[in-house]
Amino acid sequence: MCEKRVLIAEDDPDIGDALRQALTERFDCEADVVANGALVMDWVAAQRPDLLILDVGLPGLNGLDVFDLLRSDTRLQGVPVLFLTGLPERAETAKAATGVHEVLAKPFDIEDLLARAERLMGGAKSEIAV
Repeated sequence: MCEKRVLIAEDDPDIGDALRQALTERFDCEADVVANGALVMDWVAAQRPDLLILDVGLPGLNGLDVFDLLRSDTRLQGVPVLFLTGLPERAETAKAATGVHEVLAKPFDIEDLLARAERLMGGAKSEIAV
C-alpha cells in the first residue's frame, strides 16, 4: 500500500505523465494528474495529498488562484505546494506573500524536482537512492 499521495496539476499531458511516472517509480506513493485548475480543489479536499505540484498556467483556475483558495481553507492549509512553472517570477511573488514551499522553473531537472518532492513530503521512502 502506498504511503504518500501526490497531486500533479499540469495541463501539458507529456509533463504530467512524466512526473507521475518519475514520482511513482522513485517513491512509495500514488500520483494523480489533473489538467484543469478547477478540478484541483475537489481532488485536494477528497484526497488530502502529501504534496501538490502546481503549474501556474492552468486552464480553468490558474495555479495562483488555486493556491489562494487552498490557503483560505483551514482544512487544507498544511498541504505542501511545489510550483512548477514557466512563470517563476509570478510564483516567487506568491511564495513571498503566502508561503509556497518551493518554486521550480520549467524546463526543470527531474532529479532536482524529486529531491524537492522528497523534502516536502517529509522524507518519503525512496525506491532508489537520490
